[in-house]
Amino acid sequence: MNEFAPQDITRVDVIDRQIAFCRGCFACKLGGGRCVIDDDMREILEEILQSDLLLFSFPLHSYAMPAPLKNFVDRLLPLSSMAMTELNGRYVHVGQRDVSHLRYLMICGCGFPNSRRNFEPAVRQFELLFPTNHTILTVPESPMFSAPEAVSVTAPRLEQIRRAGRQYAECGAIDEALLAEIGSPMIPEETYAKIVNGAV
Repeated sequence: MNEFAPQDITRVDVIDRQIAFCRGCFACKLGGGRCVIDDDMREILEEILQSDLLLFSFPLHSYAMPAPLKNFVDRLLPLSSMAMTELNGRYVHVGQRDVSHLRYLMICGCGFPNSRRNFEPAVRQFELLFPTNHTILTVPESPMFSAPEAVSVTAPRLEQIRRAGRQYAECGAIDEALLAEIGSPMIPEETYAKIVNGAV
């Protein structure tokens, strides 16, 4: 995205921040959007409200987002109220802070050789959490990016991901065909599985 236009980026590594577990007390929903927990989330929530894009980048853990990131998402609760409204056939909480300007981008990699029957829970959760203005990239065979001997196949895939970033920066969307290519195996699934299993 920076290659298209400079971006003002705030990086939040949730594992390194003081983010306590949500207590489920709903004081934030009943008390004007302020969480009773005094930790880094108060500052982070204000940064979110001043942003136009939330980019979630994470490895697939047990078919979903890792626990520290799920905890971060739980702590977004102060952005919504107890009131409900119907949206696309289901009920959602009405926001008590204006997040209508926000777009949501998910980039998730996994160590499996394909996207089928692996990413679906994480993708569906993201769609339900952020039902509008979301874009999702899934990247199977991700450990190959750390293997120097795989550069002949990872370099072209990284270039596709860069192209996706430029597209997103330019028009706020990524071509469906490019998303599908990024979500496809870089090498045959059987070959990848044999490498992981030490059979090659």
